[in-house]
Amino acid sequence: MNATIFLRTIKIICFLLLMCIQSSASAQDDFSGWWENDTLVAKSNGFAPGNVANIGRARALARRAAMMDGYRQLAEQAKGIHITAETTIGEKIVAGDIVEGKVDAVVKGAKILSEEYDEFGNCTLVMAVPIYGVTDSVANVTFKPVDKENFPKPSAKIKSSGNYTGLIIDCGDADITPVLSPVIRNAKNQSIYSYSNLDYEKVLANGMVGYAKLGTRNWELGTSRPLSYAKLIENKLMLVTNVSVKNNLSRAGDNPLIITAESLSDGNSCPVVSISDADKILAENQASHFLDNGAVVFVSHRVGGVRA
Repeated sequence: MNATIFLRTIKIICFLLLMCIQSSASAQDDFSGWWENDTLVAKSNGFAPGNVANIGRARALARRAAMMDGYRQLAEQAKGIHITAETTIGEKIVAGDIVEGKVDAVVKGAKILSEEYDEFGNCTLVMAVPIYGVTDSVANVTFKPVDKENFPKPSAKIKSSGNYTGLIIDCGDADITPVLSPVIRNAKNQSIYSYSNLDYEKVLANGMVGYAKLGTRNWELGTSRPLSYAKLIENKLMLVTNVSVKNNLSRAGDNPLIITAESLSDGNSCPVVSISDADKILAENQASHFLDNGAVVFVSHRVGGVRA
């Protein structure tokens, strides 16, 4: 082996090792934030064989390898998503409740967001799979139709204003665990919002809740006190709900009902609210039907282990 070939071989080996490290880190980062954009994303690499002289052929082989690596990463991410705090998609596959082939089919329908080649024909792809969508989505192979149940009635008579566009549950500084199928409970551990209350196709299309992180570097005017979480949310709503781009807080609309959670249950995935707040939510939903539409957002300074 002459010196030129040897140096090129060493460079390729080093490049491969570096890409493997970067790919692993990228996959982990993307998986941890699937709830932020309702999308799984993978950055994958494919390397052109050194014995292929034709650059077009080299690129084609590298692209195929990059796609296979992307499919692998996306499948791992999909199977790691929690349906509830106790159950992942992968565990449901093992139990026979979800067909693995259907998950693989969704993954193989991944959209290519970017495609790049270097001077050697090596390929780098960024691929994405939607979490929600009536067809060809993670939700489509995860959720099954169930007999729809009516929302419970308020335990006390409450006069509703009837003009709320959605619901924001303020979870304070608790670390929320994002799941596909969360529940909102009252202080008696009774469910007031769950998958069984919702229309199947609406859940497939948009999911049950949105998740949003709020930063802490906000202070009351003229004081050294940090703003309350509710005030942080109210202040940010003017910035994030009246813009044309999609974001998680905008899911609750321009006039959301803001409720502070007393605690979190089910592995920090399900907010618990007071009896009176639960009654208010249910009474307002009877008038505005925001729960029926899944116009619900869970907010905290920490979501999925990531601080704002």
